Amino acid sequence: MHSTTNTYASCLEHPVFRLFVALCAADNLIIYSGDAKDAFAHSPGPSMRTFMKLDDAFCDRYLDRTGVLLDKDLVLLVLRALQGHPETARLWEEHISAVLKDVGFCNTMHEKNICTGNFCGEKVLLARQVDDFVLGCQQESTACSVHSDVGTKFGLHNEADAPFECLGLVDSFDGYDVLQTCDCIKSLVESYIRRLLKARGWDNPSPHEASNKPKPPLCESDVANLFNLAAGPVENTPEHKALEVEQGFGYRSVLAGILFAYRLCGPDIGYAVTTLAKFSTAPNALHYKSLKQLAIYLQQMQDWGIMYWRSEPVDLLPEVSYDPVKFDDSLPVISPPSHLPQLITHVNAAHTIAAALFYNGLWMLLGWWCCGLLLSHTVYLCAVLIAKELLAGNTSSNYSSKG
Repeated sequence: MHSTTNTYASCLEHPVFRLFVALCAADNLIIYSGDAKDAFAHSPGPSMRTFMKLDDAFCDRYLDRTGVLLDKDLVLLVLRALQGHPETARLWEEHISAVLKDVGFCNTMHEKNICTGNFCGEKVLLARQVDDFVLGCQQESTACSVHSDVGTKFGLHNEADAPFECLGLVDSFDGYDVLQTCDCIKSLVESYIRRLLKARGWDNPSPHEASNKPKPPLCESDVANLFNLAAGPVENTPEHKALEVEQGFGYRSVLAGILFAYRLCGPDIGYAVTTLAKFSTAPNALHYKSLKQLAIYLQQMQDWGIMYWRSEPVDLLPEVSYDPVKFDDSLPVISPPSHLPQLITHVNAAHTIAAALFYNGLWMLLGWWCCGLLLSHTVYLCAVLIAKELLAGNTSSNYSSKG
């Protein structure tokens, strides 16, 4: 079936969602969330005729509702997209994309999951991850109206109520925590970090491991030894298993968990993550120690995130004050530039990347450049991210699918 049908369905990429938040902040919009109920069940059926065998649970339910005992040799024709069917995700994407277009939204050329439109006399931005929606607009009534229109369009003929739920102000989306204030929109992964640490019993570090003053993600004194000390036992060997038991956690497992936090909105741990990833096939005791220290750093800085500043305060949202954090090795203080073009005055990669990411709210990345940690491989990875964001931004800023 995979070879005879089209199963591809796009997903909202993290750089594109960050761009969506940046645009909402720049236009002083408030982000509201919504959820499509039973999304797949409202999609058209598979392109190939698909049948389902009857099981005991279905026959018993049918007997209770109709008094008729079905023959288990019968089969059911699948009329709607079925959870687990290879085509289901594509069918839903095509269906909801057509619904959004019919309602009045227009998606960008390179990303189907972000759209714009005009409703209730104001501009509305929309981002979608499968059946989860976020809307950027000025009034909650506008968000409710849009959600109602979308739900009505893809609802079935026998449904009295639109299968769409308005969830109010967004506080989480696609792995992110979202905090909206009158001055900015902040994306962070505090809830994810708490779950990550709690799963390994690191949510309450010992007094020896924790301190009031957080240390850098990777101690400078350990960097040289990470590379110079002998490699540890190779994976899948008894010696490696013994070291893993001694340390109390799997190196790759913890690294992958931290990598997700870095990928979403943790540029401050980028150098530490990419450095420790180099030793994942044969870590030694110091590598384990440094990785755990990085996890403790996340525990101390779990409320850190990316802040997208608004051009004007939004009175409908609360005001929140932010206190700077003091490190053992204090970073130099740099005032944000008043205009982006003033920042792009050099041609080297560090300045250019920092400037481009500042445009999308990632001012924190300048810390890498200031500390001299923006190495060549990190420059390359950041350049790829910027290319994606600017590609999407070029089309989304025009608010037209024609580019």
